[in-house]
Order: sequence, then C-alpha cells, then structure tokens
Amino acid sequence: MGKISLQDKVLILLSWALVLMCSAAEQDYFLCPDPVTWHEARTLCQACFKELVTLTPQNIPKLTQNLTSDYWIGLRKNLSCTSNGSMSWSRWANGDPLIFQNWYPGSPRFKSSPKSYCCSCSCSCNSPAMTTLGKTSFTTFTNFTTSDVTNTTDMSSFTDMSSFTDITNQTATDFNLWNATTQNTPPTATPRMPVKEECVPSPTLTPLVPETDVNYIEDSCVAMLSFGAWVEKNCSELLPYICYDDLFLSQINVTNKTSESAFLTWLPGPGNISHYLLKVNGSLTKLPAENLTHDLVNLTAGTGYSVQVIPVKCDRRLNPQMVTFYTKPNKVGNLSVTNVTETSVFLTWNKPVGNHGFYLIEVQGGKKITSDTESKEVDSLIPGSLYTFTVHSVVNDTWSEGYNISTYTKPGRVLQLRVSDNTQNSLLLRWSPPEGNFTGFLVNVTYDNITESKVVNQTEMYVTRLPIGTQITLRVTAQTNGTLNGKEVTIVSYTAPGPVSGLNLVSSHSSLTATWTSTGGNSFIIKLYLDGQEVDTGNITTLMKCFVGLKTAANYTVIVSAFSGNLSSMPVTSSCFTKPLPPTNARAIDSNTNQITIQWDAPENVSTTAMYSVTINSSFWDINRSSTTNDIRYKFVGLKSGTRYDFEVQTMAGTEKSIAARVSNWTVAEIREIGLSMLCTSTEPLLCANSTIRDNVFEQLRSNFNNLLGDSVIWNLTKHKT
Repeated sequence: MGKISLQDKVLILLSWALVLMCSAAEQDYFLCPDPVTWHEARTLCQACFKELVTLTPQNIPKLTQNLTSDYWIGLRKNLSCTSNGSMSWSRWANGDPLIFQNWYPGSPRFKSSPKSYCCSCSCSCNSPAMTTLGKTSFTTFTNFTTSDVTNTTDMSSFTDMSSFTDITNQTATDFNLWNATTQNTPPTATPRMPVKEECVPSPTLTPLVPETDVNYIEDSCVAMLSFGAWVEKNCSELLPYICYDDLFLSQINVTNKTSESAFLTWLPGPGNISHYLLKVNGSLTKLPAENLTHDLVNLTAGTGYSVQVIPVKCDRRLNPQMVTFYTKPNKVGNLSVTNVTETSVFLTWNKPVGNHGFYLIEVQGGKKITSDTESKEVDSLIPGSLYTFTVHSVVNDTWSEGYNISTYTKPGRVLQLRVSDNTQNSLLLRWSPPEGNFTGFLVNVTYDNITESKVVNQTEMYVTRLPIGTQITLRVTAQTNGTLNGKEVTIVSYTAPGPVSGLNLVSSHSSLTATWTSTGGNSFIIKLYLDGQEVDTGNITTLMKCFVGLKTAANYTVIVSAFSGNLSSMPVTSSCFTKPLPPTNARAIDSNTNQITIQWDAPENVSTTAMYSVTINSSFWDINRSSTTNDIRYKFVGLKSGTRYDFEVQTMAGTEKSIAARVSNWTVAEIREIGLSMLCTSTEPLLCANSTIRDNVFEQLRSNFNNLLGDSVIWNLTKHKT
C-alpha cells in the first residue's frame, strides 16, 4: 500500500471527527482536586469513572468556568512506552484521535531547533510542498454534556493535529500546523521543483548540527491551564485532574404484576459497581452488586409505584434506571341494578379494596363507558332488550377482573325530549321516537295549574298562547294503538320574560337605589358599572336594589335583566350621579401681581373622574368668571395687581354642584404714589390754617376713599406734614 499523503490524512481525521461528534454519548465531567501524577490520575479515573477527560472545542469553555489551576487531561506524548514507532500526540487516553490542539504559546517543546542544509552534492535543494489549511470554526456547549452542542464559538485559536507525525526525533519542518489566521481558503500546495537524476560530487561541507532544547521533555503529559490552553508537564508532577464518564442510561423491566406484587429486572451498571440502591416511592433498599432482579411484595392494589435502581460506583451514585407502574386493582363488589327506564339502566357497586383510578362499564354489544363514582346510569339503550353489564376498576389502563349483571330495559319511552325557540308566548317541543312500534304521542302542557292535552302524530309540536315569563311543564308519552301509553317523559322550560320597565335611580352621597317593575320575570340580574368597569352585581327576586359604599360625584350605570328560568329579557340601562360632597380647605398657595393659584382638598371617597367648578369674583373690577377642572388646584391669570379676589370651589356631579368652599386672596400690589393737594378757601379769615380743620378735611377724604375702594384693592392714604 502506498504512502498516504498529508492531505489524505487530514481528510481521514476530519471524517473520524464528524463520526465521533455524531455518535458520541452524553458525558459527565468531574473535577478531582487531589494532586496526583498523570498515571495515578488515569488509574483513578479508570477505576471510578471512565477515563481522563478528552477535550473538544465544545467542552473546553464549560470546563474552564470551574478551573482555578492546572489540571491533568487525557493526553500524553506517548501513551504506549513500547511503541516508539507510533505517532506522538496522536490519540487521547480513551483512544479517540487527536484532531485539534490548543497549545499555550511555546508548547509543545521539540527536541531540537529546525535547521535546513543540503547534501554535499551539486543538486538542487527543494523544500517539500507545504500545505496551508484554512480557518476552522467550532462550537461551545450550552449544557455540560456532549449531546447538547450549539455552533456559537469560533475556535480559530485551536490548531489541527491531523498532520502530526512522531515528533520525538524530528524537527518542526516534519509536520504542518493548522493555520490560525483569518483566511478561509481550501488547502493549497506549492509544487516541488524537479530533482536532477544524478548529483555531481562537490567538496564536502561540515553539516549543521541542531541545537538541543534544554526544556524538552522526552515523554511528557499534558495539563490544561485554568483558561483552557494546554502545556507540557513532567508526568510525575502532582496536579488535580479531570475525569469523565458516559451518562448511564437504561430502564427497569417490570413483569408479573398483580394486585400485591411485581417482579423487577435491570441491566448491570458500568464498571466496578459496589452495590445498587433500590428506591421505591422514596424508600431506599441496598442490594448487592450481583443482584439484577428483585421481587416487590406487600404492595397495595391499584397503586402507582415509582422505582429507581441506582448503581453505586466508588461511593458515587450513577444515573438511575427508572420505571413507573401500577399494580392491578381489585374487583368491585355487590354490583346491582337500582333503576331501569325505557332507555337506561342505573348500576351501583361497592368500592374495591385498595386504590383505583376510575371504573369501566362494558355494555353488551361492545359499548364502553367510564365513571368516577360507584354508580352509573347507562343510557341510549333499546327499550325492551336484555343487556349484560360488566364493571371493571381501572388504574392507568390496568383492568381488574370484571363483575357482570344482566337485566331488561323498559319499553316505550320517547327519546331526546327537548325545547327550543322560546319566545314570550310560545315554544317548540321536539323528541325522537322510541324503539318499537307507536301510533302517536300524547302531549300534556301544564302552567299556572292549568293542563292542556293534545294527541299528535309527528315528533314535534308548537305550543302557543302561553303566558309571558312563565314556567311550562311538558310531558310526552308514546302511544300504541291509541290507548296503550308508555312511560311519560317530562321536561320543564320557560317562556321568555319581558324587559323591566320604569327603572328609576335615586342617589345620595354614597348610595344608589334602583327600583323597577316587571312583566313575567321571576328573578333579576342587576349590575352596577363605574367608568365602564363592573363594580357590583346581584341575582335577586325583588324589584329593588340598594347599592351602598359608593363614591361621591360618580356617574354610575345600572343594567337590569329579567330572568324566567334560564331565559333572559333584553337588558334595561339607566345612569345616575351620586350626590357631590363639597371640597374642603380651600386656600391660596401662590400669588403675584397678576396670578393667584388656589388649592383645595377633594371630598372623601370622591370619584377619580370628578370635576370641580371654580369661580373668581372681584366686585371692584366687576369680574366674575367660572371654569371647570378635574385637578385639585387652579391658576387664575390676567388679574389686576393689589386687588382682593373671592374664590369659590364646588364639586360637580353632572349638572348638580355641591356647596361651595370659599377663599379670598390679594394679588401682589404694584406700589404707586399719588400726591393730592387741597385748596382751601373760606370767608372766615385763617380758617384753612387751623390744624383741626385740616385733620377733619383729611378724615373726610379718607372716608371717601374707603367708601370707594374699601378692601377691594390695597391702598393707603397718608398726610404729609407741611
């Protein structure tokens, strides 16, 4: 067989990788903190797990989340010390091929630095064709098992090991690493130059001897750093290690199930199992490792059991084998017939000992029905026929032994008696004919202690001229030969009621009383709405309803529907405001020369949509204007400075207003001084020079200003000394 090319090796190893990724089992990983040598770590992993961990681009990100130091992994330069011809770094400890690498810069170490020299002949020296592989992307885990992989992580920092050969005594030019640059090109090869067939001897040159790397380790082992990169280490170093184990998946087999026992069998756990733990509905039992079967006894009939068999390995509980099953329920007792009609039979029986889920009744002819109680009416039977009924107790599709009984049905009963098309004065009565022969039907209609009878040949009848909103009792009996009546079938219905009338609403600050009259309704549903939301409802038989604890100044809507049986009338609607309570504590909170802002406290339990009427008044300036707001403050603008304004605030309920809350306040005055001079003339000599006369004139002037201005504006009159 010819030598396999480097490119063929890469393709083969990539195929292996794809096969392994598609067929790998779910794995669990275990960080073992005790420092040991690499060989001891592998021995411990093989004893209590499966093997030292095999790293993949998928599990490295998850593993490094929990690492704080270097850990041994399942990679060693030479796994077999005797196979010197085998390829170094070619396989993991579990035998998987090494198809990628994640070395820390400077690793792995080579025995000598690469040197290039020619043979001592005058031939052309050509380097072998070099292959460059494009960038490869890998993915990380979303879970800590190999079965849940999503393609999200770029593994451009990993390099492929598929082209590695034995590097123990070779230089770096003997193999090619995966290119970790950003290029994404297919493998290309630089062609070799042809070599001459003969070499012409030339003077011999002294060969270049490679320098030996002092840090080279002949048979090194690999540890993973806390951030995921790999480094070579002496295999005798003491480090913690990472083991893995395949997730053990299996299932228990349950056979020979009875009402009191069952027989269990299961598959052996992997590796050195010390014992098994049998867990039955939470109760644990220890079983020897050689036991792969177990008898469950003293069970309860018709009961569900959850069973787990847990292999224990090195004091570690593996994934349990699990099964759930139900024991067979016991047979019912004392099956009997308590009532028989033309189309039905009523059965009763005693509850079986133990548990059960439901009952299954088999009817002669193949019909099956279920029941959750110890009784059942079997209907839709043929009148005058012999039937055999068999009752089983059932739990989770497990049947008990059957208990059967036989009986006859009564003849001559009509089926599916029903009423439809109810109006205020009529209804449509329908039924299906009974099994057997008949010549007609006797229909009895009873209302208000009045009974009307009629014989018809068809299976329906319009019943008319009925009172509005009244209970109607209808009875249909099949007749044979016009004289022999079968069993009477009865149905009760109602004529539709008329809508209520005269709906009247009377309110207070916190209550609302509705009254109405009705035609034919024997019950009423009344609903109270506020702002489109239902706040109260009642089913009553009286013609009045009082709602209390309501919000003040709120617009409530009342809807009343009359009922006759299950038939309702058209609803009648009316709306009304509750009485408004006045606001309190009206006050001015801000003012300047042309604005005043007032604020007040809302009434207790007021509607959230309540509106307020605010009024401003100035008799001096003849100003009186009003506005509305749903806030509890209001700003008046465009006012006169230094003026007293009177304010009123009222809660509004529709067109009705509450008592006003009042407050007064002045705008800030803009001070202006006006000088007045008085000219005094008198026939009496020196009268104007008298100080008393002057004071009297001044007080008369003050009185005139006070009569004119009062406290409507801010003013002050001062007499200057002369």
